[in-house]
Amino acid sequence: MIPAFLQIAAPALKPDAILAFVLLDIGIILVAARLFGQLAVKCGQPRVVGEIVAGVLLGPTLLGPELLSWSSTPGWLQCDISTPNSGLRSVSECFFPAQSRSVLRVFGLFALTFFMFLVGLELDFGLLRGRVRGILIVSVAVVAIPLALAFAIEPALYNAKFVANFGGAKAPSELAFTLFVGAMLAVTAFPVMARILQEKGLQSSSLGSIGIAAAAVVTVLMFVLVAIASGVRDDRSTGGQVIKVAWVIVYLAAMMLVVRPALKATVGKQVEAHGLTMDVFAAVLIVVFLSAYVATKLDVNVIVGGFVAGVAMPARVELFRLMAARLSDLTATILLPIFLAFSGLLTDFTKLRAEHIAGIALFLAVGIAAKWAGGALSGRLGGLTWAEANVLGVLMNCRGLLVLVVALIAFPSAITAPLQVGGVLMALITTMMTGPLFDAFIGRATPAEPATG
Repeated sequence: MIPAFLQIAAPALKPDAILAFVLLDIGIILVAARLFGQLAVKCGQPRVVGEIVAGVLLGPTLLGPELLSWSSTPGWLQCDISTPNSGLRSVSECFFPAQSRSVLRVFGLFALTFFMFLVGLELDFGLLRGRVRGILIVSVAVVAIPLALAFAIEPALYNAKFVANFGGAKAPSELAFTLFVGAMLAVTAFPVMARILQEKGLQSSSLGSIGIAAAAVVTVLMFVLVAIASGVRDDRSTGGQVIKVAWVIVYLAAMMLVVRPALKATVGKQVEAHGLTMDVFAAVLIVVFLSAYVATKLDVNVIVGGFVAGVAMPARVELFRLMAARLSDLTATILLPIFLAFSGLLTDFTKLRAEHIAGIALFLAVGIAAKWAGGALSGRLGGLTWAEANVLGVLMNCRGLLVLVVALIAFPSAITAPLQVGGVLMALITTMMTGPLFDAFIGRATPAEPATG
């Protein structure tokens, strides 16, 4: 679904002009992403931190009318056509017109689909045996605790500063707004967690097996929560909401109980016998796209669709090696930076005022406390030592790019620009915290023990 803010009634650029802008914009994005990504790595941070910053700087925060604008724009940018109702045009607005942004958004969604497909394909089921109780405890707690705290802070946030169309007919209800805030607080950067544990050789420990599986469940639960929030915002009936959740359960069951065995008998045998042929590669992508389509129709996002498709695949170790060789570089180097830039283009730090600081600070503090403490307490209840549970809390607190996804779904129909900026700050701060805190606390945890089969 294309967000309302992209459904513009403007004299559209001609198709050739849109294509030219998309090509130019991708070039600009990739240059900025590489530069800031490398800078982040040199500073000891994940590359994604730099790519998020690059996207923000390409948007109205730096290149918007508050700081940079043109009273007379170069003719080749066609700003008079792409932004006909603007007065003083910004540099960002002219280089990234709404028509090209909608195409960039599609590229970004492809990135999320492929990325989460590879994450799901890499998940090792052998690590989950004997860990079901711990996984369920952690999964439920790190969603329920942030959601409960969202209701606790709702009175401080449900106002004109943070609620879209506050006081108007199109304003979201208190329940819808709170559910969106709860989803933003409940996000865990599943891919980042999995990568850190693998790099540290802890994926087969109690901490690693519980953490990876719990993060996967949290991702599904969080997007179900987003779907419910969207339904409440759109005034869908309670019965309709229950039916939608039931269909999500049917979809997940069908992928595991019907599609997975069918793939094992077809794709699995082909991979074992002939490797990743063109026909097998096409078949895998068809499953990924159809799974993402169904997830989108069920309002649980393409992320869930891509991940579930990966989990459903057979010949997992070999297929992951072969698929990663074809998709990883394209996804990580080109497509994901495009998504992060798209998010940055909609993020405007100049909208923040002194009156917003207290609310944003509350949002950030509660989000960090809820995930860190919730992950630690539930991890301890799930059978980890206190040291291991504390590390799990640190990992669960990392938001990565997924909080940006939730913020874009909520903005601008449910939350205002300042709260969307709060989501970007949440992504940056918690992701930057994760590496140093993990390294500081992991030495206190008990030595990793292989998961029992």
